[in-house]
Amino acid sequence: MPYISSCGKSGSTSAIGSNTQLEVLNLSPDVHPVNLYLGFVKQNTNFYSYPYPSGYFELTTIDTPLQVRSASTATMNLFTIPNPNFQSNHKYTLFITGQYSTTGYVDSLLTEDDTTATPPVGFGKIRFINLSIPNTAIDVTANGTTVFQGIPYLIPSVYKIVPVGNYNFQFVPTGTTGTLATTIGTSTIQDGRLYTLYSYGILGRVQTDTSAFNAGLLINR
Repeated sequence: MPYISSCGKSGSTSAIGSNTQLEVLNLSPDVHPVNLYLGFVKQNTNFYSYPYPSGYFELTTIDTPLQVRSASTATMNLFTIPNPNFQSNHKYTLFITGQYSTTGYVDSLLTEDDTTATPPVGFGKIRFINLSIPNTAIDVTANGTTVFQGIPYLIPSVYKIVPVGNYNFQFVPTGTTGTLATTIGTSTIQDGRLYTLYSYGILGRVQTDTSAFNAGLLINR
């Protein structure tokens, strides 16, 4: 279940996290490093930089609101999620994207990972999230077969069941024949695992540009 936000108002409720885990990815190419706040208290020691995943970490509090602020100017609040509705024994991923220099804000997506539905023996599950700029739908092929089609910006696909094995993922703007660069190489889908495949960066930038189109693969479970 995703929560999409560009801005918001603040509210506060008090709670204690119980095996609630979060991963943060700063995929905005020009917003610079950011910090995470829960209940107006900074949660991280090291800031979140483009485009590195933080890895899952256990929340010690699920006080609201959730805020992401600039690491260089703590008073610069980039966005607020008033009530992320964190639940015990669940995993969540917070994606930050958008081109701050041209819009004056960033986009965010908070997803709840599918930690309850186990794939059949011999299969894994994978979803795709299009976080690349600009707002262009993307198709994804795996070993030449289309697995995700017309996935719009910021809207996660459903998890799909795929056989275990090695996959070469390629990305194509929907309605075109031009294949974008394959950027993550061969990826292995393992038995019983859940994955999130995601794209980020700016379409059309040369591959030597650090903000060029790229992709990554997360293990949700």
